[in-house]
Amino acid sequence: MKKKILFISNHASFFVSHRINLYEEALKRFYEFYLIFGSGASKVMEKNALIYIKKKKIKFSRLTFSNNNFSINDFVSLLSVIFFIRKFNPNIVHSASPKANIYAGISAFLFKKILLVISFSGMGYLFTQKKLDIITIFKKILFKFLLKFIFLKKKKKIIVQNKHDYKFLINNFNLKVKDIILIKGGSGIYLEKYKKIKKKKSKNIIMVSRILKNKGIIEFCKAAELLKKKYPEWKFILIGTKDYLSPDTIDDQIINYYVKNKIIKLLGYKKNIINILSSSEIFCLPSYREGMPKATLEALAAGVPVVTSDAVGCRESIINNYNGYICKTGSYLSLANKIEKLILDPKKRKIFSKNAINFARRNFSIKDITNKIYNIYEKN
Repeated sequence: MKKKILFISNHASFFVSHRINLYEEALKRFYEFYLIFGSGASKVMEKNALIYIKKKKIKFSRLTFSNNNFSINDFVSLLSVIFFIRKFNPNIVHSASPKANIYAGISAFLFKKILLVISFSGMGYLFTQKKLDIITIFKKILFKFLLKFIFLKKKKKIIVQNKHDYKFLINNFNLKVKDIILIKGGSGIYLEKYKKIKKKKSKNIIMVSRILKNKGIIEFCKAAELLKKKYPEWKFILIGTKDYLSPDTIDDQIINYYVKNKIIKLLGYKKNIINILSSSEIFCLPSYREGMPKATLEALAAGVPVVTSDAVGCRESIINNYNGYICKTGSYLSLANKIEKLILDPKKRKIFSKNAINFARRNFSIKDITNKIYNIYEKN
């Protein structure tokens, strides 16, 4: 009989950008695959993702749960997942992203024979927010409580992308070493797409990210404002949608100030950034926390030196002073300092570029990462 995989994701766009490889491998191995996701946080991103999912003929159900808040929709969606599991009878329930992990965990807990695979691609907004109000503290406590309950399931595997999350989960949830797996390459990238890149000389400094505070967007803009005074010929380019719904969304007026004053150039959402990366000299991601940032992996594969923060996930995505620099988290001055070092040293940029490509090829093959995940499926 065919093995059946049910994959649960917060958003369709996240599945397409980070986990489509699991569906493609399912076809090769003759697995039956079904996708469940909630309501999208970005209309632009979800529209493109749905077009792609339908083109690929992926069987899916779209539920009404949101990644940003709790409501009656969550209870209805949870019941829908439970009823679907009973009907579809999957061998494996795999989830990624915080709320999807909760749904998958509670649902799969009710079915002893199902293998539950939970991927932590970061710990979400609750763990990046600096100012914690009573509601956020309550949500954080509830989230931890639910995870402790879910981790009582015997047939489970937890996948993490960095050493910090590995230690955090073991220390806080009494997980056994055999139940948690560190896959350092994040969700991986299709390296073959980057082999034909012809690097073009430019003075472009690029950041690819959702327009959120915890991604370090404000720090990027402030660093750009500081450096544009000294190096007006250099361009600071921000790629990402402004319509992403999150408690961490940045006010339009702030971004518009930097755009109107020609400090940064905002290109919005782009489906394919390879061409943009090919004409970039420096990539920035001053995020406050990540699992293993895919945008950084793509920049490295394209041979673009990286400046990223000394934050969970980010610091493990590069090697400091080998293929990029690590700056202080939350400091635009530190970010500007590291960018300036690369602006002033074209020889260093060239060395870092070669090192970046080699580093990506050694660590971020999506084929290797896909095989590791399917080994988890097949050995349990």
